[in-house]
Amino acid sequence: MRTYIFFFLFAYLSGNPLVLMAQRVDAVQLERQYQNSPTSSRAVSLSNAYQEQAFWYQSLPQYNQDSTMLYFEKAIVLLEQTKPTQYQHLAKAYYNLSEYNKQTVNNFIKADSLSAKAWANFEQIPAFSPKKNLQYDILLNWALIKMERGETSKGFDMSVSAFNSIQSDVRPEMQAKLLKGKADFYGLYSRIDDYTSQSFQYLNESAKRYEQLDVPERNEALCDIYLSLAWHYNVHEKADSTDFYFRKAENLLPSLKNPKINASFWIQKGNNLSRRNRNNEARKLIIAGLDIAKTYKMEYSKLYQFGLGILGAMAKSEGKYDEAIGFVKAAQRVAAQRKVPNALIDCLGQLSELYVLKGQNGVALDYYRQYSDERIAFLKANSEKGVRENELQLNVLQKEKELVRKRDQQTIFGATLFIFALLIGLLYRNYRFKQQSNQKLGLLNEELETKNVLLDKRNAENELLLKEIHHRVKNNLEIVSSLLELQSAQIDNPSVQAAMLSSQNRVHSMGIIHQKLYQGEHLAAIEMRDYFIHLGENIVSSFNEKGRIKVECNMPKLVLDVDTAISIGLITNELITNALKYAFIEKEKGEINISINESDTSGGMLLKISDNGIGKTMNESAKGTGFGTQLILLLTRQLNGELSYEVNNGTTVCLYFRKTMLTFLSLTFC
Repeated sequence: MRTYIFFFLFAYLSGNPLVLMAQRVDAVQLERQYQNSPTSSRAVSLSNAYQEQAFWYQSLPQYNQDSTMLYFEKAIVLLEQTKPTQYQHLAKAYYNLSEYNKQTVNNFIKADSLSAKAWANFEQIPAFSPKKNLQYDILLNWALIKMERGETSKGFDMSVSAFNSIQSDVRPEMQAKLLKGKADFYGLYSRIDDYTSQSFQYLNESAKRYEQLDVPERNEALCDIYLSLAWHYNVHEKADSTDFYFRKAENLLPSLKNPKINASFWIQKGNNLSRRNRNNEARKLIIAGLDIAKTYKMEYSKLYQFGLGILGAMAKSEGKYDEAIGFVKAAQRVAAQRKVPNALIDCLGQLSELYVLKGQNGVALDYYRQYSDERIAFLKANSEKGVRENELQLNVLQKEKELVRKRDQQTIFGATLFIFALLIGLLYRNYRFKQQSNQKLGLLNEELETKNVLLDKRNAENELLLKEIHHRVKNNLEIVSSLLELQSAQIDNPSVQAAMLSSQNRVHSMGIIHQKLYQGEHLAAIEMRDYFIHLGENIVSSFNEKGRIKVECNMPKLVLDVDTAISIGLITNELITNALKYAFIEKEKGEINISINESDTSGGMLLKISDNGIGKTMNESAKGTGFGTQLILLLTRQLNGELSYEVNNGTTVCLYFRKTMLTFLSLTFC
């Protein structure tokens, strides 16, 4: 790391004045020629020279935001004053300035406005001009901006148009560019904690293409792809693959002159180390990345906010809650400057959790209310906006259909008059009628396809909204669990503490279900084997028995509907808890087995939970409060099930119940 910091200092102090001098001399000569004879061709040449200087100031060591903006704006002003208007060059200049505001400055509002101007000029370009590549660049850049601003529907439409514009371009560099664009879009479109499978697939394919190319943007594109792949494997806790792609990215760093990529590398690598509990090393790397971002005026960027968030998370894990609050509030200020609602809402939720951990429940509640109100308002606004957009599109379709109908009536009437005027018009009328019928059929098919697309988009938006609701329910249950834990810490009575722990585990068992719902592909079903594993680990950990008691889940992958899964989860929670409390007294090691399978051809299911403990005395009165036993019996009746016990070298509890029509889903798992 120290080597790269020295590299930045050397680059910043040394520079290459000869390059700048040559560019300035070229620009001065072009300015003089344009003033003497202001032709459109000379205006284009001068604007290109201005943009070259803008690009030069985007690179290390001479990086300067103000100079970059100045020369892009000079190029645009010159082109706007030129007659006839050079639409293609003007569209390209607006795109370059928009892309810079999005990619480096993170000013998405200004970038959105500039993209609109770029597209308005693009639409004025004559049809015979080559413009597919420019169309792709403008639309994809605009789509990513819309996604960052929460306008998912518009971003999706623009991205589809962008991808279609160069889909047939077989040049290797264009296919590599297309694959990377799809990876960037689907990674942003997922709106969950991890990249979607589509994004991961496109990242791998684009990396293979770029590794075979020799184009100017190769190294920067590859470094960005490697960092995205490292992020993916970091989330999936595959350390070897994560380190592999970090090494590949680090090998490219000396050749890159983009300060954002350099800052991003150190912050992402620091994030990786923090996930491995190597906080001291991680903190140094993240601070180095933030220093680079701050040096080059990127302290109000998404990257800077991300770095602050990691520092806050590390401080929280170390119990330094005041320090964590300071970092989260700094991230909140960045989010406010960026005007990104989702980022602000996340900061409010984090502050609520931190104040709960500090024991300041009143402050925590205030922040949670702000978080909840802002979240609901944001989701409601997006939902209403989507409905208005769909209604507008349907109205447009209806008007177009009415115009087509009137035009067809006029055409038929004209054809009839022509038949009466000339007998030979009969042949023409037949031909015309057939042509119009085909046109009507085509228009009808297009309308049906458009409506299907609208319905698919609406379904996708509803699915995203439902995932957000499950995510919020999970967070609410975690808050309840944290409050129970906090209250339990202030109670001296062991029996009350045990009751609080049981309640906390019950809440957590329901929270895991909602977590699986928003992380999974199906919003109404839970995969039970993975759920049992997570549930068992959590309960054993809560009793501090992780080394002594082992929970096994020997069963095939099985999916249950949400209502059944919640009841089964609570019953399993109670039975595991009872086993941990009473089954392994005076035993050094213990094992609990969980399974659920189809028991017969009549559609019944059998839940079996067994332990190798001391065994349960039959007809023995319930220990403790007896609430757990009552809860098990109540849930069994709710499932219309039958409960039985067997004591033989331990205790086995069997619950037989019949699955409903919606209980078992036939799904394929990889």
